[in-house]
Amino acid sequence: MDNTDFTFNWPLVGNRHITGYLEKCVSNRRISGTYIFSGPDNLGKTTLAKSFAKTLLCKGDGGNKKKLPCGQCSSCRRFKDFNQDNSGQTEISEAHGDFHIIKKDKDKKNISIEQVREFIYSLSLSSFMGGYKIGIVKHADSLSSSAANALLKTLEEPKSKVVIILIVENLDNLPATIVSRGQILRFNPLSIETLYDYLVKTRKIGRERAKELSRVCLGRPALAVKFLENSETYDFYKQQIDVFINFKEQNINERFLGINTLFAPKLSNQESAKLAKRILQAWQGVLRDYLLLEYSFNSLVQNYIRADKLKPLKARVSVFDILRVVKAIKLAEKNIAANVNPKLALEEVALAF
Repeated sequence: MDNTDFTFNWPLVGNRHITGYLEKCVSNRRISGTYIFSGPDNLGKTTLAKSFAKTLLCKGDGGNKKKLPCGQCSSCRRFKDFNQDNSGQTEISEAHGDFHIIKKDKDKKNISIEQVREFIYSLSLSSFMGGYKIGIVKHADSLSSSAANALLKTLEEPKSKVVIILIVENLDNLPATIVSRGQILRFNPLSIETLYDYLVKTRKIGRERAKELSRVCLGRPALAVKFLENSETYDFYKQQIDVFINFKEQNINERFLGINTLFAPKLSNQESAKLAKRILQAWQGVLRDYLLLEYSFNSLVQNYIRADKLKPLKARVSVFDILRVVKAIKLAEKNIAANVNPKLALEEVALAF
């Protein structure tokens, strides 16, 4: 059997090298016990992991038997999204007895050993539908050391028809012993042109809007969809870059006040840390734009929606300024990882500009 026997329906834009590989795995019935989906956020890693799970769990006895997943069989009908309960705590869903997912809770720094033990126990039970048992670990690079060790024992002794998918942003943050146990699939950002075509042809949005989002999102389709579907999320992104752009014309107190507007009250420490990391990523994009403008690569500017503000300031921002702030941002990222107050870490960056 080759991969032309089935029609696959992957909810993923680009990264055809990954979907092609998974198609061969399914068609040739050579499924690994562990897969590691690695790459930057907002590329569709979790979406594809769920779709791969749904494909493996599909009974193929409904509708078109050549289509995977069929969408109509008993498994596909039971396969649902995994939501949080009212308390905000992530729990293993019972929507599909053979599919389990865990991730870091919003107010926690790590995935705990208790979460992993429950996850392993669920996968150890017999299949409810006589097929695979699938487990997904989101933010696997945030496993606590004890949780990672507990998971490693399971990976070292894989059981038949049990598949575990680890989703990570940076492979370097996973223990090498875990990395060595999995099939590594590396996700890459799309080209601006590919994302533009997707937004115009699939999402059916106007060309100017598609041009804007494809540039701002730098090849991250899931981020483009978030911005497209939630104007408040997009407005908040623009607020983040505006705060940074304004630093050059503000005194220290004004800079600190600008940073303060980015943090909602009553955020937990971990939520603030996650937000601060995203803000730093947005600020690095602005620094990149300054360099592109300096060397006249205007067509590559990410935040061209703020070109009217960036261009007049270009003459006042030297390459040395940029390098100094880049260094400050790297230090801020390390400090946040070491549990330094996120606001204080951002304020140090503001002082460097």
